[in-house]
Amino acid sequence: MWRPGHGGIVTEATASGPATGPAPGPSYRLIAVAAAGHFLNDAIGNVYPVLIPLVMTPLHLTLVTAALVTSANRMSQSVLQPFVGRITDRGSRLAIVLPAALGVGAVATGLLPFLHAAWLFLALALVAGAANAAFHPPAAAWVREIGGIRRGRSMAMFLVAGNLGRAVAPLLLGALAIWMGYYSIAWLAVPALGLAVWYLWRLRGFGVTGGGQEEIPAFSLIRRRLRDTLALLAMTSARATLSNSIIVLVPIAYKLAGEPVYLGAAVVGILLLAGSLGNVVGGTLSDMMPREWVVIIAAVMSAGCVLGFLFTHGVASLVFVGLTGLFSMSTNSVTMVIGQEMFPESVGMASGIALGLGNAIATVLVALLSLLAGATSVTAALVTAGGIALLAVPAAVLTHRRAAA
Repeated sequence: MWRPGHGGIVTEATASGPATGPAPGPSYRLIAVAAAGHFLNDAIGNVYPVLIPLVMTPLHLTLVTAALVTSANRMSQSVLQPFVGRITDRGSRLAIVLPAALGVGAVATGLLPFLHAAWLFLALALVAGAANAAFHPPAAAWVREIGGIRRGRSMAMFLVAGNLGRAVAPLLLGALAIWMGYYSIAWLAVPALGLAVWYLWRLRGFGVTGGGQEEIPAFSLIRRRLRDTLALLAMTSARATLSNSIIVLVPIAYKLAGEPVYLGAAVVGILLLAGSLGNVVGGTLSDMMPREWVVIIAAVMSAGCVLGFLFTHGVASLVFVGLTGLFSMSTNSVTMVIGQEMFPESVGMASGIALGLGNAIATVLVALLSLLAGATSVTAALVTAGGIALLAVPAAVLTHRRAAA
């Protein structure tokens, strides 16, 4: 690891009425608006690394209870997504859920710094997490509609905005907290509320193509296509496990080794920035070649690059961690579109499976890898994470064969 000194188009008019199916090209203006919402939604969902340490003393939170609050928020962000997605697939509910999710999340998060009871803080954190979860499936379904034939590239733009929101939020909110006090974190709610109002006005009557055709419960639909669902979860959770393991374990490894804090932050920053580029590259390639091939190439390359990161030093190690982020995160948009194509009559639920359940499984796997790191070493845990990333290969092969058949 790196150490210093070591070697069809849906027009704006269509967006206010029922969707009639995508025409040849994407509507980049609407995609930019959707991406802005994703940026704000994910920035709001990542206030906890800054906020929790600041409120531990006034709320009398112990280390364990503070960790539980963060974990509860993360799980509520992930587990609910497929079911919210299934709800928004019916009729024009997307136009209600999308602005409501962004608005409720903004209000709940904006109120957090002003609470003085731990139980109320936890309750509102759960509400904020649920709202964060509710935003992703309808927003991803909307991007699918307005992406036209360039769905991979359009989805990549949408997901890059979320990645940037997650990366920028801790830095921006940390600076605000130092400059104006942690109550200033509530200002993040203002632009999110403004965009929520725009969504409410602009998306009236908008529906997802294929939505509302069949009132099938989410569990029943998943059971009908259990093999496809498991393959999608294998691809998404394998990718997320590798990148999240680096984000969680590398800063801890540097701290235990007595290295400056900025080293771990540099590694995580490079990983996320390269991952944002990877989103665009992967999404663009998936429009030009079978999407499953992109998943296979990315899995093999990311597993190899994490080994390069672990067993090189200096600049070479930084290059390898950047390549790991580029390849591992290049399939974010790809697996999203694969899921939507697996469940064409329920694209919101498919988005929730890819974004939500995949990340929830990855969260559990990262926790287990953390135990492995404590028993052995961080290097052993990250090598194992690279092995887990390779599980996406057989899942993608099987998916490609089924699609070809």
